[in-house]
Formats: sequence, structure tokens, C-alpha cells
Amino acid sequence: MKATGYPKLRLDQWTSMRQQLLWAYQKSKGLPTTLSEGTYHFQTAALVKQGWAEIGHTNNTRKRATAGQWILLKQGKRWQQFSPRCQLLSIGYRLQLPTGEALYDEGLPLVIPSAAHPGLEQEANHVLRIMEDHVGSGYLLLKQMVDIRDYLLSQNALRSFLIELASVYHMKGIPPRTIGAAHPHVTRALAIINSTQIKNVGERLSSQILARELGLSSTHLDRLMVAETGHTVHQHIDIYRLRIAQDALIADHDNLKAIAYTLGFTSPSHFHYWFKKRTNLTPLQFRKQGYAA
Repeated sequence: MKATGYPKLRLDQWTSMRQQLLWAYQKSKGLPTTLSEGTYHFQTAALVKQGWAEIGHTNNTRKRATAGQWILLKQGKRWQQFSPRCQLLSIGYRLQLPTGEALYDEGLPLVIPSAAHPGLEQEANHVLRIMEDHVGSGYLLLKQMVDIRDYLLSQNALRSFLIELASVYHMKGIPPRTIGAAHPHVTRALAIINSTQIKNVGERLSSQILARELGLSSTHLDRLMVAETGHTVHQHIDIYRLRIAQDALIADHDNLKAIAYTLGFTSPSHFHYWFKKRTNLTPLQFRKQGYAA
């Protein structure tokens, strides 16, 4: 029977969302056993198979999940720590509005027993199997070549997992973020930013260029963007740039100098300063910590 009572959005609002599978893994090594802090532009659902994981979005509100429990995390700041023998089944993903904000944000982190939601573990294991069989386990490499069948299989597995996850949120009374009817120029501007090639993010995309493409002054476009999203064009470009930087640091294993220049920075030291200011971690620290949860 079809579930009822789920929040509804217009179809064009659903289709404008960013859905992206970032990783699927089950591991017991490499998790930080001392308290660490970072800022992440993705969401995570992690099932503790052994030991414990303690994670929160402020240092004073960390929650502990033990063996047999899920911990569901929003994006943004995280304080996290794991027991020495912790083992996780972890799915990293993005389900975001065009503004880069997570669709589900309120009431997280959430700790739930796996036994009460067997479909969530079933779909997570399916994502893991699809990844291992068709793409490769762990973090998806941005430059990896994947054929259309394998790509669509992985995306379908993610969607099935997200359906189960949305069911959990619905049962727990966690609503999706409210979405207003955005001004068409704002919608178009966000679409351009989110589809920009990596090499153009730092060097060629600017509020002036974007405004000119939309037939507006940069002042007018910024006024519309702030009114609709709370951020200027420059801030949205900066958020997108950080997301790309985090993906590159975890996935592609290029040296830091190559990543810095690809993103349009004039020097690795400039990239180092910019990244640490936004995440409280240096690029190297972020890479070493990786996708812990």
C-alpha cells in the first residue's frame, strides 16, 4: 500500500534537487579515535556494526550510536569520535536544494535502532553491493570512467535507499526544508553555478559574468539572490567551490598543488588558508580524516 501523509513539493522543485551518491563502504580502520571537528557539504547515514560512534553538530550535543544503531547526520559542522574497534556501514550522499542546503536538516543527528527499520539496512547493503560489483567500493572517484548501465544502477540503488530514509524521517516527524517559489533568475543562476565545470569555478565564474548572462546588473542579481536564498552570488560560488575541493581531496588523490591550481587559486598556500577558514581543517587534515562517517 502506498504510504500517505508525506510532504509534497511541485514536480519542478523535486527535479531541481541534487541527488548524488558519494560513497558506500563498510570498514573498521581509519576512523578517528580522538575528537575531531570539521565542516562537510554532504549528508551521511552510518550503521554501527561494532563498537560506538559519537557524532554531533555542536560539541555539546553529540549523540552516541552503539552496535545495531544508525546515526543519521545532516551536513555542516561535525564533531566526531569513534571507538578503537568501531566498524561502520556508511552511505554518503547529497540530497540538496539548488541552493546547496540539505533537504532534511531539522532534528538531526538522529540515532535509531536498525531492528526497528530493517529496510534501511537492506537498501544500504544493496547500495554497497551495487557499488562493489559495478563501480568500486569506497568514495566515488570524480574522474572515474563508468558506463551508462553501471551509473544508472548505482543511482537507482541510491534512490531506493533515500526512499527508506525518507520513510524514517517521516515516521520520526522530521520535515523537509520549506521551499518557496524562487524567482526564475535565481533558479537559473543557481543552475549555472551547479553545472559549472571545475576548472571554471575559481577563474572564470563571477557575479558579473553570471549577471551579464542573465541580462541583469550584478547588484540586481545579488539583491534577488539574497532575498531568495540569504546568500550573494559570490557566496554561492564559494560554497560550490568548497564542495568541489572536498570531493577532490577525498576522491581523486591529486597532490594539493594540482587541486589548488585546478580550483583557480594562485598558490597552494592561498588554497590552504581559504580551506581552513571554512572547515577548521587544513586540506591535508581533511584528506587524512577522509569520509570517516
